[in-house]
Amino acid sequence: MDFKRRRLVTPTRYNRLPVPASDTDLSRVNELGYVRLVLKTESGMWGQPEKAEIRALHALEINQEVEGLIRTWHPVLRTYDQVFVSDPRYGPEVWLVPGTCTVTMVAGRAIHPMPSDRLDLCPLGIPLTPRSPWKEQFIFREGINPRKILAHEQLDGLRELFPAAVGVRVLAAGFMVMLFTSVSDIQDIYWNDWIMEVGGLKVMYDLLELDLTSKQMNSSMKVAEKPDAVCGSGCLGLRIKMQDGKEGITTVTHDFVRRPSWSRALPFADWISKRENSLRRLLNLSTPADTPVTGISRAWLSNCPIGKEVWLTTASSPTRIGTITQAFDTPSLIFPYPSGYQHDLCLITGDNLPPLSSPPGYPAVTEWAPYSNALAGSNVFVVKMNTLTGNRVLAEDTMNPDAVRDATVIGTQYMWDRAAHSQSASLLWTTSEPAAPATGWSGSVLCLGRPSDQSSGALVFQNHQVHCTSSVNPSTGEKLVSAVNAGFLLPECVRSSEIVTSIDQHRQRTADTPPSPNSRM
Repeated sequence: MDFKRRRLVTPTRYNRLPVPASDTDLSRVNELGYVRLVLKTESGMWGQPEKAEIRALHALEINQEVEGLIRTWHPVLRTYDQVFVSDPRYGPEVWLVPGTCTVTMVAGRAIHPMPSDRLDLCPLGIPLTPRSPWKEQFIFREGINPRKILAHEQLDGLRELFPAAVGVRVLAAGFMVMLFTSVSDIQDIYWNDWIMEVGGLKVMYDLLELDLTSKQMNSSMKVAEKPDAVCGSGCLGLRIKMQDGKEGITTVTHDFVRRPSWSRALPFADWISKRENSLRRLLNLSTPADTPVTGISRAWLSNCPIGKEVWLTTASSPTRIGTITQAFDTPSLIFPYPSGYQHDLCLITGDNLPPLSSPPGYPAVTEWAPYSNALAGSNVFVVKMNTLTGNRVLAEDTMNPDAVRDATVIGTQYMWDRAAHSQSASLLWTTSEPAAPATGWSGSVLCLGRPSDQSSGALVFQNHQVHCTSSVNPSTGEKLVSAVNAGFLLPECVRSSEIVTSIDQHRQRTADTPPSPNSRM
């Protein structure tokens, strides 16, 4: 008898993510891929070590014949005990290395951090097998494409499979990392379910840990809430023209609101609620939705930046940019970041908004780029926009290398609040300096393209960094963590706006041409 099977649980309606249909994919074949270990070779095909290193450094493409040579002689790859390559069924192959990496690409192939399971939390003496494979197979009869944004149905399925999870990290190399707020939740998963595969992706478990990427920074482009501020802590984003004709400049919300720190009372309250829920399950009582430590806060906990002035603080004199008149978040006054954030985005408006442009010598940001292009492996970079103040003079052939960072997109991250029925999504990427926190880059723009192009497309604004477990010592619990940058997906009204940029300095510039002499900023 042919009939449509019902879901195990009726999903709760969450807010719709601002994702075009072209950036989602529900048609992937449900097959698990496997990473491939690349061993060092003793081949002398490339001659002496000095010559072999030069060839590895300048290789622009790779094949099976030279893959082992590049892994052996490239000064970055050879420092790792183990180097893996992703399965091609997940898209373009990428290098996978444990921990941080000082480059984003080797021999034309991107480098991604290799994720790791929390082996220190696994119960000893229990076979490494899933407890109930039928459940995930029932919910995910189609595969998950890690190089697309998750659809709403897929997020509902993950919340059903992992009731204690507060988010998920989907890596383009074929991994899914479920995120929790406590170690006990991860231990419960290992003991009770231990789901190891979902939608053709290998499942791992980790704690949700993140940092803001704002910092007291000394540059002419810093912004602050008060004119007498010595240092600013974030960047201006883009100047945009909304569909209703209103113009504004974007910046991050978290620099203009109170950011509560972690309180000892929060873990204790969380422990009490978990024990209460355990008793309810034991007695077969319904479990109420408790507010987790992440997600959207209630209205009475709001922390609104609207009405605050924004100043561009320079070494000579501060300049008033405008006033925040629109915010896309409701930050919590009690729970730490990212509670209450969906986009971490504010709009500054005013009668005399300054013009914004890319740093001289770098591509103008003229349009919005599709998320799926970045996830597919296209080139990306991060840039701090400039506002023209006339306070600095650039000499001939001068370019500011500190304003741009090469990057590579490694996946997406999703966070949700079961009590508020809200969710958010972010792009994840690494840069050429992931070993140190990307402080001072809040509000900077992740762009599709190369720094040598004439124009580029904006993707998201940088908001925070997430800590990704890359390896764990099962005995001691010592972890190797990689820092990954993140930016929330943008509201539809922002993505449909027009980017207003001062492109005069770019119109006469061809690729790789330095800015004109004595350009004034």
